[in-house]
Order: sequence, then structure tokens, then C-alpha cells
Amino acid sequence: MPFRMNILVGLAGLLAVAIAGTSTVAAASAAVGDPVVQVNTDDKAKAAHIVASIDIPAAPLVVWNVLTDCARMPEILPNLESCRIVDRDPAGKWDVRENVIKWALLMPKLRMLVRNTFEPGRLLTFKRISGDMRISQGQWKLEPYANGTRLSYDALIAPGFPVPQFMIRQAAQSDMPNLLRAIGKASVEDAGRK
Repeated sequence: MPFRMNILVGLAGLLAVAIAGTSTVAAASAAVGDPVVQVNTDDKAKAAHIVASIDIPAAPLVVWNVLTDCARMPEILPNLESCRIVDRDPAGKWDVRENVIKWALLMPKLRMLVRNTFEPGRLLTFKRISGDMRISQGQWKLEPYANGTRLSYDALIAPGFPVPQFMIRQAAQSDMPNLLRAIGKASVEDAGRK
């Protein structure tokens, strides 16, 4: 694989974890709606601005549990080596997570510390504290919709090393629909177990 393609594939893996903030899964489900994704460049922040949504036929709390399950993330997201909660509010209003990402062959692992703030079943906001991403901040919003949940995402994402904006946009445009479908798939599977 040419070097440029290796970097793009690696960047896609890195952005998948940054985009997720906290979660994802690996395949699509026919019962899950089609994702809507818009990726623009925020010239002021020099970052990708991603706005996306998907309708999931599962209750908001089921989707919430998938979205916030740190222990489950490495089995759900292939490039995520670990997700570890390093601090948390005893009342459950926030936590701080360390994600370790295997993003490309022969490249060092990337680390990111993220603070998540919770309004359970409704809103998860996330913001990078430290690590290899320059910007990773945004929110996941869950709203009851028809017979399930509309999951919406709005975030700014930028790696902490030089990467052309077109590569960031391309990686986000290919990864985000898969991430949304994966969250939907896991949510539908979990709803079926109850």
C-alpha cells in the first residue's frame, strides 16, 4: 500500500476514535436508518466540523448504554486498543477517559484523554483534555423519535500533527456513517436481548 494511502487509512482509524468520543461498533444493520453526515472545514479552528445523525429502532437508554460503555469499546472499535476510565463523578455526571489507539502499522500508538459530561439518556458532551489530538470536542444528543432514537452528533476534530484538510474530510466522510451504523447495530442487538 503506498505511503499516502497508509497515512489516510491510519488517519481514518484515529478519527474514528476521536469522532466517537467514546464509542462505536463494526457493521451495519438493515433495521437502522441511513446516516446523514455533513463534513465542513472550520477555517478559524483549522478543524473538521462534523454534523451527523441516524435513526435507531431502540430506546434512548439502550443507545445511551452502548454510547457510554468504555469497557466494551475495544471489542467494538478495532483500532481502539483500550478505553480506561481514569476519573469519575460519584454522582455519574462526568468521567475522564484515556483512549489508546493503534492507528497505523509501524507508527506509535496515540493517546487521548477526554472529559465526558453526561445528561443520562439525553446528552453526552466531550472535550479533549490532552493527548495526540489538537481538537476533539462536541456532543452526542439522543432524542426519542418514532419507535426509537434519533442520535445526533456535532463536533470539531483535528489531529495534533500536520494533515491536509482534504484528508481529514475524506476520513470523516467515510468513517462517520460506519460509526453511526455500528452504534445503531449494537443498540438494536442490545434491545433484542431485553
